[in-house]
Amino acid sequence: MFDLKRNFIFYYLLVALVFLYAIYQAYHWRWICDDAYISFVYARNLWEGNGLVFNLGEKVEGYTNFLWTLYLSFGYFVGIKPQLLSVFTGIFFYILLLCLFFDAENKISFGNVYPLLIVHLAFLFHLYIFASSGLETSLFTFFLSWGLLLWEKQNKRVFVVFLITSLFRPEGALFLVFASLDWIRKKQYKEPIFFGVLFLFFCGLRFFYYEDFFPNTFYAKGNKGRYFSQGFYYLLYFLKSYPLFPFVILLTGIQIFHIFQTKRENWLLVHSILLYIIYVLYVGGDFMGNRFWIPILPFVSYLAFQRIQFWTTESQIASNQKSRFYQIYAKNSILFGLLFLLSSAIYTDPLKSDGKRVPDWHGIGEERMFYEQHLMDESGYDDGALEKFRVAFFGAQAHFIYYLRPNFSFEAESGLTDKLFAKKQIDVRGRVGHETKLSYDDLNSRKIDLLLDNRLPELDLPFVTYTWRSLPLKFYIWNYDPIKMKPLCQRKDWNCEDLIKRFLSQGLDLNQTVFFGKNDSK
Repeated sequence: MFDLKRNFIFYYLLVALVFLYAIYQAYHWRWICDDAYISFVYARNLWEGNGLVFNLGEKVEGYTNFLWTLYLSFGYFVGIKPQLLSVFTGIFFYILLLCLFFDAENKISFGNVYPLLIVHLAFLFHLYIFASSGLETSLFTFFLSWGLLLWEKQNKRVFVVFLITSLFRPEGALFLVFASLDWIRKKQYKEPIFFGVLFLFFCGLRFFYYEDFFPNTFYAKGNKGRYFSQGFYYLLYFLKSYPLFPFVILLTGIQIFHIFQTKRENWLLVHSILLYIIYVLYVGGDFMGNRFWIPILPFVSYLAFQRIQFWTTESQIASNQKSRFYQIYAKNSILFGLLFLLSSAIYTDPLKSDGKRVPDWHGIGEERMFYEQHLMDESGYDDGALEKFRVAFFGAQAHFIYYLRPNFSFEAESGLTDKLFAKKQIDVRGRVGHETKLSYDDLNSRKIDLLLDNRLPELDLPFVTYTWRSLPLKFYIWNYDPIKMKPLCQRKDWNCEDLIKRFLSQGLDLNQTVFFGKNDSK
């Protein structure tokens, strides 16, 4: 398969078809998840001159994608809303990622008949799923992969790329630190010191603005203690998704062992990848299936491809052809290449069995399958309807916060936008980022008016019905204020008949303030 003369026309025609396939898949599966709307709110508030905040006047870093949020805010300047800008920017960087590894493959496999690595990556389902999503995943994956490729070649531009990576997601700082240690080990201090100072300067500005060294999301999701048991399930979920991928992991492991033995200049690079894997296992992964594995998957596959390429080259050397291993490999090189391709091409949905589909597996789900393209559509929202209300919402309802624009919003599931709730201790581990227990006092202390879902089922709270795209939704009343509620009930998408019946049946006065929550905390 690999020692034949390359047919350039066929080779690049195949590459073009692969790219068209990847573009089609990324566009076909485009979507936006609820978490993206957290960043959308920050971006809009920044553009409107209210600062990089979620609630006006309250400085909480409820995002983990500083540079991404700034970029989305800039979109308002050029007249592009984040719903459009985030999706197509993500797809663009997904294509750049494929270009990046196609270039890397071309440089080390000149003469190969088939573009093995690029086909493998283009078939990887979750790569084009997270090409969009409204999140920074695609950009973070591109810059991290680019940085790792530069680091492998000992190119000093790695520091610029890893600094940008660190500003897209905090995990990027891990690779910036390890690259700095690598250069310091070689007694080259200029780049580590310069870019280290730049990153520390950014951390200082963040502390000055938010009065915390860490994003609030660190406390909400990553500071709940070790969770290796859930991390194991997160890894197992990936292996269930790609049942032939252990072949790639095996090849990568062999290549890493080879690097430890013969390429000592790259051993810190390998350590950074291994430490990232340990970090993902430690925090228990994520509730979005395979999202945390995506950033390192392209480079892991690249290492496996290097091992195949190494064996291919070695098997063509006359002195090695007497080796039993290379004799076997030479006869089965096509099988190795085929397994490499099938390891990404064969995808099974872990949530589907016996013709049915469950919402999650050990707290891990496929958000794209739940949201599809619904949150890309801007229609059906009553813009600004809750501008006088203080609202508690729960994760998946972040898009309502973006459009309905309440006066104050409390993310009451993990505390993404609330410093106190994010640091609240949890009693029992469960679904990552959804474990903090909501109490009455959490709502009372924040003077909440409405709950977008009743997570306190022991309370029989009254509700108003909001019709969103023909779907009736119940928003529950914690504190009734007639000055706020009466104008809301007059809007065309809101129905207060059940609320009025509740007041009449209990002899309550619609013109008086009524508190339906309890004062004691649970």
